Amino acid sequence: MPIAPLLQRFVDDELTRSAALAEKTVNGTLEALTSGKGGFTAAERGQLGPLIEALRRHARSYVGAFVESLRAEVLDGLRELTNDQAHAAPAAAGPGGLELMDESRVEVDIEISRAMRTIDNAAEWELRELQTYTSTLIGQTHVSAESNPFRPIMVARALWQAASAVTPAHAQRAALLRISSEVIAGLLKGAWAAACTRLEQQGVEPSVYRTVLLAPGAVPGRSRNEAGTTRAGTLGSLLGGLPPLPANAPVADTAEHGAHFEAALARLDELLRQLPGQPGTDREAAAALLRSLGDQRKAVAASVGGVDHQIVELVTRLFETVLSDSDLQPAFRPALARLQVSVLRVGLRDAALLDGGQHPAWQLVDRIGEASFAYPQPGDPRAAALQSVCEVLAEDLARTPTPDAGTFRRSLARLDIFLTEQLHQAIQAAQGTADAMARTERRELLEQQLGQRLSGELRGVAASPLVRSFVTGAWAQVLAEAMLRHGEDSDLTRAYLRTTEDLIWSLAPPDHAQSRQRLVALLPALLQRLHAGMAMIDLPAAEQRAVLDALMHIHTDALRPGARAVPAPQPSTEEVMRRLQAEAGPAHEPSAFADSLIDVPSMETVPAELMTAASAAPGHPLVDAMSAGRRYRLFLQGRWRRTQLLWRSPQGRLLLFAGEDPQRTHSVTRRALERLEEAQLIKPLAEPGLVQRSIDSLRRQLAAV
Repeated sequence: MPIAPLLQRFVDDELTRSAALAEKTVNGTLEALTSGKGGFTAAERGQLGPLIEALRRHARSYVGAFVESLRAEVLDGLRELTNDQAHAAPAAAGPGGLELMDESRVEVDIEISRAMRTIDNAAEWELRELQTYTSTLIGQTHVSAESNPFRPIMVARALWQAASAVTPAHAQRAALLRISSEVIAGLLKGAWAAACTRLEQQGVEPSVYRTVLLAPGAVPGRSRNEAGTTRAGTLGSLLGGLPPLPANAPVADTAEHGAHFEAALARLDELLRQLPGQPGTDREAAAALLRSLGDQRKAVAASVGGVDHQIVELVTRLFETVLSDSDLQPAFRPALARLQVSVLRVGLRDAALLDGGQHPAWQLVDRIGEASFAYPQPGDPRAAALQSVCEVLAEDLARTPTPDAGTFRRSLARLDIFLTEQLHQAIQAAQGTADAMARTERRELLEQQLGQRLSGELRGVAASPLVRSFVTGAWAQVLAEAMLRHGEDSDLTRAYLRTTEDLIWSLAPPDHAQSRQRLVALLPALLQRLHAGMAMIDLPAAEQRAVLDALMHIHTDALRPGARAVPAPQPSTEEVMRRLQAEAGPAHEPSAFADSLIDVPSMETVPAELMTAASAAPGHPLVDAMSAGRRYRLFLQGRWRRTQLLWRSPQGRLLLFAGEDPQRTHSVTRRALERLEEAQLIKPLAEPGLVQRSIDSLRRQLAAV
């Protein structure tokens, strides 16, 4: 869909003004930093001097990074609005890749979300007014937050890129983002108000606000209940809020509704079939269809009397609210709309329909809504397959003359079977990534256990901190990599284990001639194997040189007779190995370090001493309850993303999610998810469900009458 000229003109105009906005932000931020009145922590106050100097020195880079980032964000957003995926940015990682989101990376997302919230809260009213105009520019009759190409999240991401151009230090970037977001929020109040004035002068008519259902998590930290939503009560509780019956309505209920009622229902179903699956450009035709639907709903209600009249009016108004939900993908509206007639038939015979959301009819609506929310991208084959199934279910229900709860229960079961099959297909497609993540988790646990045992081996050895860190860190990685890549019993792994034994011995050999002769004979092969091991894990060259230099000093000292102080008696290597074997259990025969250091099969379970405090700490019920198939909103890489959990690693440290893009997955550590939960940046995808949200919205509408 091409971009409307007025929308393109608006975007170009605002982007032209972005450089001046960034310059004012720099000046305001410098003023706030130099005054020291920004509510800084003690740690931040210690960074103010270097931060002020860096911002002054790199002010031009700050402005340039902000402008370029904002331009890229806005253009990407426009492509999403116009369903133009041909030029969309490529996914960063597909099913075959592994881009692990750890705690350090989500800390950036948390900072960006805070900046977004600052801007949204400070300029809320100006933002809402601007959205009325931008909705018109993209052809919408009602307001939606997504219509605005300059949403707060885009500004916040641009501010982070600008801060990154000033300083590499995360703490300084975070402080700069916080202050600059407060400054730009005030500037945007005026900028957005001025933009509204310019659009009005160009003759743009603002759209009107419908009862807006904000997307879950659209504003971090702001729940639906803050908008006055009351979760208590059911659909039946709204009957009393409906307008009184018209004077010409039938006065009595009928056990079996007559031909007039059936004809009205048939006409309503015919109109519902005409609902477009995608928003079209013919606004007049769409408006005419909506008017016809409204008239026909009234005709259906007028064909029955008493309580039935109110039930018909209530159900039809609820479906109108359901179909206007901001998260519902347009492609699924026809299928949900077709359910309306079948639900009406059930409601006139089954009072349980009005008692709550647990009725199978409402469960089916909720399930379709939740599944459709996960696929916002046009052309997603998963959405197309789901849409086809939903249309078949709706058609089958529409052809059933007297549907009941059992009919909807069977339709719900058919949908669940399809969703389960779709989940299994997604899991199979991501199996390569899951296998890589499982190896990553096993490697981390193996390195941790190896490092712990090597630390015990070095107890009492007078090694420098650099060498000690190398042995328990980088060399533990070498051993783990060899075991996982080549196997525990491979010649290469055993060679590296013997190297470990030789290395530890060489750090403090006995001070006599035979030991010095052994060390001289040992060093060439030892250094060669150390070089090979460090190369296998791609240890940076500078770190390799530092370690080898430190070892050279140790070995040079050891080769000088009497140069070292006589150390306190230490257990021999064989004695240490025997103790390690005793800890691990009985062995078949006495073995050296290489045979007793690690038991790879035992790594299928996590030793208690290796459990991190974060994984055992309480207070993360949402992460604890995550299971395959559940859908969530995650704030990752500066965006709210709709995801579905596909897999948890054996120890639960790594989790794999399907993303909005069918070719992309998200690999996230458990600790990163815990940080997101603490910052309220992870939420169930559709909670409350589509039906309950619509009931709450309808309650507000009736209360406002």
